[in-house]
Amino acid sequence: MRLFAGIELDDVARAACANAQDSLRRAAFEARYEAPEKLHATLAFLGNVPDESLPALAQVVHRVASHHAPFDLVLDRLGAFPNERRPRIVFVGTRMRGAEFRTLAHDLRHAYAELGFTFEDDAVAHVTIARVKGGSQRPLPAIDVRAHRLHVQTIVLFRSAREQDTTRYEIAATAPLRPPSLSAKEPRL
Repeated sequence: MRLFAGIELDDVARAACANAQDSLRRAAFEARYEAPEKLHATLAFLGNVPDESLPALAQVVHRVASHHAPFDLVLDRLGAFPNERRPRIVFVGTRMRGAEFRTLAHDLRHAYAELGFTFEDDAVAHVTIARVKGGSQRPLPAIDVRAHRLHVQTIVLFRSAREQDTTRYEIAATAPLRPPSLSAKEPRL
């Protein structure tokens, strides 16, 4: 099975990303647009893993989540990888760099690295909304994104399932973000 850990979008964030897609379509930007129900922010892509490893991978999500408090991620800009002049991946991201997101992704990736997974690039807080086959010869149009503050409360372990010409994402596990309570660290009397 193919797995990745990420953040599920709320309905308002999903609609904001869909609006950005619509604006790109109106600007005649040619790309393969992601289905709104598949939109998410990836923390760690794990790839193809044996079915029997799911419990251990879900346990990592729970362990890491228990050390992080909920946080807000402001989705407020349109961007592209590798850059806006030659976009291959078009995304809605954050201008503020998402320090809490990066720390959460780092800790999650570190825990998965202990199980043998490798990650080439640092996590960047973004939601992929379109893919350009072969890279566009046209720069990314300047599109305003209506800012949305996404309150992140949960890490989700997603399973990617193939369906004919596309994929759909199923939730394999969830874990609420919650820092360890101070009382749990205090010795019992």
